[in-house]
Amino acid sequence: MKKVLLSLLCFITVTGFTAVSAQGLTIWTHFGDGDLEWLQEQATSFETAFGTPVDIVKVDLGEIKQKMLLSAPEGEAADLIVPIPHDQIGEMAVGGVLADMSSFATSSYLSDLNGQAKVAFTFNNKLFGLPMYVEGPALIVNKDLVSDIPESMEAMIAAAQELTTDETSGFLYDIGNFYFSYVWINSMGGYVFGRDDAGDLDASDLGLDNEGAISGISMIKDLRHEYNLIPEGTDYGIADGQFIDGNVAMTYNGPWAIGNYKDAGIDLAVMPLPATEDGTEFSGFMGVQGILMNEFSTNKIDAANFAKWVTRPSAQIELALNTGKIPSSNNAAAEVADDPVISGFSAALTNAVPMPNIPEMGNVWGPMGDALTVVLESADSDVAQIVTDAAAQVRGE
Repeated sequence: MKKVLLSLLCFITVTGFTAVSAQGLTIWTHFGDGDLEWLQEQATSFETAFGTPVDIVKVDLGEIKQKMLLSAPEGEAADLIVPIPHDQIGEMAVGGVLADMSSFATSSYLSDLNGQAKVAFTFNNKLFGLPMYVEGPALIVNKDLVSDIPESMEAMIAAAQELTTDETSGFLYDIGNFYFSYVWINSMGGYVFGRDDAGDLDASDLGLDNEGAISGISMIKDLRHEYNLIPEGTDYGIADGQFIDGNVAMTYNGPWAIGNYKDAGIDLAVMPLPATEDGTEFSGFMGVQGILMNEFSTNKIDAANFAKWVTRPSAQIELALNTGKIPSSNNAAAEVADDPVISGFSAALTNAVPMPNIPEMGNVWGPMGDALTVVLESADSDVAQIVTDAAAQVRGE
């Protein structure tokens, strides 16, 4: 028994864990199916290793933020949220219900962390969470319809035009959704919010009506009205469903869709959108899912240990292999690089931009979504004027 205890203490010291108590932890999660099974296995192994019981409670993702804001100060919230998208942390951080986890993040964890993932969970120069995995859209190709993978954007558009027939679509995605279409805006030089000298997002620096943004949205309009791709009425459900049915050659979607595509028997490949012939690379939004700690938790040491337990590389590898999640750990990502789907998304997200995590981002979605709708209505739409009006609305002018 002494040898077992000594070994455990050595493990704790070496890996950055600290001594834990027998007090239990409560976890809120929106995970389901295989994700939830993985989390339950991690909780069981953590309890076995450290003797700390873990109670996992399912909470809908749409309810977590409000429950934290209302319940945490009253001592009625969970110790940890596992996981939550990084773009939801801003309001909770401002509300004072999230613990700064900077002091709990070891140097080895931070040095192994995808740089953009750390940026995503940093707010006011504090680390409000430990990233677990990254996600975002990539080009997904039905190899039964596409014999030669296009090497440039121009070649991709040409191939998509050839493959658009009465029975098939060459390229189909949720074009009116600002989340997906941001890739064209960002790649042409537009942006949502700039950053100040300290590296923090600056809501007063809006780049949605600059020359690059107008150029990017013009390219989106061209997909429909110049190249005759992505017809009117196309939304996520249509694009996703048509790809599942084998009627779409190429789509732009995220790793969450892959399970259904594989179940449908689609022989697919995943990769970044190809660069233009003049070398312009495409990069859009990325999301990062991570673990948040309740500022009002009375059991922060145990909570921090559990957070580090489920973000260690071996745990991220298991999650990736079981569910296709893209690890935030560079070492873990390297270990699963042989998986062509995971490596394809990883490549697509290399230069992706974390969705802004400040509360002002809530003012962006509506105006920009409306702007895309109006732009796509007609080949004669005035992109510059529409974008200028949308940006003014975001600014509250």
